[in-house]
Amino acid sequence: MEPRRSLALEQIDLSDPDFWVAPIEEREGAFATLRERDPIRFFPEWELPPELGIPRGPGYWALTKHRHILEASRNPEIYCSGKGATSVIDMPEQMLEFFGGMINMDDPRHGRQRRIISRGFTPRALGNLEAGAGPCVRPPGSPR
Repeated sequence: MEPRRSLALEQIDLSDPDFWVAPIEEREGAFATLRERDPIRFFPEWELPPELGIPRGPGYWALTKHRHILEASRNPEIYCSGKGATSVIDMPEQMLEFFGGMINMDDPRHGRQRRIISRGFTPRALGNLEAGAGPCVRPPGSPR
């Protein structure tokens, strides 16, 4: 897949739902443009229909370079994911708890959860999944 830069920097709007249904080549081209020209870019939030009763939020910063994402992930006291990092629309706190998952957690809670599930992603566990053995480690010759 070759990224296609069909959008100028000013045309890139990560809040626009139409952006996310565009062909992957166009989206990748847009991210390449962001990384090159404006790797830390502010976006206003998408305005929902008024009948939903959800006010427009303050907007968000999109980080598109690996080093910036690492910096943010290593400094949860400065950069917060716990208030809805994966939702462009601000959700009430109780909804974040239900819908957010680990990506919307900050340390130390995120670290505790990561330590619990990381055993399922070791090379051995993934090898078992790829071999069709399931996630559990089984002694050789044991029935499935």
